[in-house]
Amino acid sequence: MATPDFTELGGWIHDPAEVQRTLASLPHPYFAAAAPHLARSGTDRTVLLYKAFQEVNGGRYIDYPAQQIGDCVGQGFGHGVDLLGAVQIAIGHTSEVFTQTATEAVYAMARVDVGRLYGCDLEQDGAVGAWAAKAVSTIGTLSRDLVGPYDGQRAKQWGAYGVPRDLETKAFAHKVKTTSLVTTFEELEDALANGYPVAVCSDQGFTLERDDAGFCAPLGTWGHCMLFVGVRADLRPGACIFQSWGSDVPSGPLALDQPPNSFWADRVVVERMLAMGDSWALSHFCGYPRQDLPEHWSYVDFI
Repeated sequence: MATPDFTELGGWIHDPAEVQRTLASLPHPYFAAAAPHLARSGTDRTVLLYKAFQEVNGGRYIDYPAQQIGDCVGQGFGHGVDLLGAVQIAIGHTSEVFTQTATEAVYAMARVDVGRLYGCDLEQDGAVGAWAAKAVSTIGTLSRDLVGPYDGQRAKQWGAYGVPRDLETKAFAHKVKTTSLVTTFEELEDALANGYPVAVCSDQGFTLERDDAGFCAPLGTWGHCMLFVGVRADLRPGACIFQSWGSDVPSGPLALDQPPNSFWADRVVVERMLAMGDSWALSHFCGYPRQDLPEHWSYVDFI
């Protein structure tokens, strides 16, 4: 498959009515209501949640392949499930062996099982973030080991006709237990400070080159889903965004040991993204218990 133009490979469907429909069916729809005990626990803290990936992968970041179609919602939520599992392993809450999530299955279950797009036009990619939030918490997830290496054509076919039944029945044993809507920077801080990654869906575009501090500037419009994997509280507050375009995008300097397929975004930009109302915290628990993260996942002295 030819190298795609990533700026044209979004895949997030902005549909507030579908978000509301899905919210009404979730047991813990809003993060603020599901985790009032976490309020302000992340204020003025720097949390590098992405370091959990290093700790379950021999000290190296995972070299995720670039998305090939507009299946970013499956990618964002699939990588979120991966990070959620990596955190639990790294802090000793589970003895399971780390495995990657099959993003094609997340994408397909979001579109077909939740979004009711069975038999849709194969040329029309995309999903609502809320659909994926419900899919991973009610249907489940499949491991990459079970499905095989990422394949954009598999994502396209399954995204039209669903995950094969013999595989989908195996997903139920690997559900995310709680997904809740995050709409403010304060909620994002609290989620990340307690080990809960947040998949972000918005139309905010960015440059594809990091500045000296590892930030990308806002530019243009994308309908895209990515993943918040860190937050910083120094003189330039913001959040670290993990994307699905391969390990060499964006280009430019790295900061705070961030993954090579990530960039920092300034707080005001992050607030605009969250205000679009389709970003979701993930938890392996029923709700969001407070968790202590390793001290080395935070920096006191900033670059």
